[in-house]
Amino acid sequence: MPSNQVYRERVTVNNGPHKWWHHRRFKIIGISVIILIVFAVILALVLNFVVFAPKKSETSTTPSTLSSSSLTTTISISIPPSSTTTTSLVTSTTTLPQTTATTTTQQSEWSVTGNMTNARYVHTASVLSNGLVLITGGQDNSGNILNSAELYDSSTGTWTTTGNMNNGRDSHTVSVLSNGKVLVTGGQGNDYLNSAELYDPSTGTWTTTGSMTYTRVYHTASVLSNGLVLVAGGWNSSTVYNSAELYNQSTGTWTTTGNMHSVRQDHTASVLSNGKVLITGGGVNGISALNSAELYDPSTGTWTTTGSMANTRDRHTASVLSNGLVLVAGGYDGHSGNLNSAELYDPSTGTWTATGSMANARTAHKASVLSNGKVLVVGGVVLNSAELYDPSTGIWVTTGNMTDARFDHTTSVLSNALVLVTGGYNGRMPLNSAELFSLFHTN
Repeated sequence: MPSNQVYRERVTVNNGPHKWWHHRRFKIIGISVIILIVFAVILALVLNFVVFAPKKSETSTTPSTLSSSSLTTTISISIPPSSTTTTSLVTSTTTLPQTTATTTTQQSEWSVTGNMTNARYVHTASVLSNGLVLITGGQDNSGNILNSAELYDSSTGTWTTTGNMNNGRDSHTVSVLSNGKVLVTGGQGNDYLNSAELYDPSTGTWTTTGSMTYTRVYHTASVLSNGLVLVAGGWNSSTVYNSAELYNQSTGTWTTTGNMHSVRQDHTASVLSNGKVLITGGGVNGISALNSAELYDPSTGTWTTTGSMANTRDRHTASVLSNGLVLVAGGYDGHSGNLNSAELYDPSTGTWTATGSMANARTAHKASVLSNGKVLVVGGVVLNSAELYDPSTGIWVTTGNMTDARFDHTTSVLSNALVLVTGGYNGRMPLNSAELFSLFHTN
């Protein structure tokens, strides 16, 4: 019996270590599982916040975009001329706020320059080969028809008087000849005139030259590629003409040429790239206006009709564009009022097509083709506004206003690309003021 007891004790003792290892194994397994779970959680967190998280450059894009958007809005409000500024230029506009305009934005401005000696309207202006601008004739504040002339120097912004014409004239024509002299024809003085005279810039004096066959006012004069000057149409207080004549500067004489198909006054004449002259519109006795057009061929001395405009017009403008088309704008339609419409003539087809309309209806305004190919239209009855036509888009955009409203004024494109506007009538009196238009491009 005792031996059996010892055996049990051994068994108990032997079972003690066996059970201890058995429990240890479970503890190790449990701890391992816990460690694996913790590791899995850590791995999941790492994957979630590190591997699959957006990159810093991406997260910073959103606030950067928002900042750019808000910055652009601020710029476009504070600097109206630059309202088209894009977000790609925000950095440059922040650094250099004075140059915020984009390459497609045009900024223009008017500035006053020296006043003429005399107030004038229905006068003429010519850019001479020496860069000076010659102003001739017109009517003054007292209704006097002037024979005086003056010169504008763009380098100083000042005017100086020069020799007087032999006759007072308004509503005459002026042409700069190939020899540098200036030919003045017709107009209204003490009576309707057929006389002509030449200004010599080298001496500042006028000399009479051969007289036209007919007295004319509200006519046109065009310098042809052969050096002759074509005068067409006009009025003499009782008759509207369809006649035309040619001035030869080498002889100082006039010869008649073929008659136009229609009588016209206050029409336009444009020398085309093919050498022909396009005549458009005009009035008849100030009562009705024409929509017809015709072409003069210097090689034959004859006129042929071409396509008619969509609108009847007189006292409108016509501008030969760099692409060879002719832009006609505004004018009086002869019955209901002034026009804001514009049309394009294609010499290759002899047809007209409508293009964008001006913001303002205009008559007795002026148009100038700028060095960048755009067309500046200025003033009219009775406006101080100006607009630019872009041939590449067919669209007009308004630009800054002149200081003075004016019509029957002059415009001249200077050698420095500025546009000089002189005189005119403001609805109450003739003006002696002059202004300069400048167009800036920013890159």
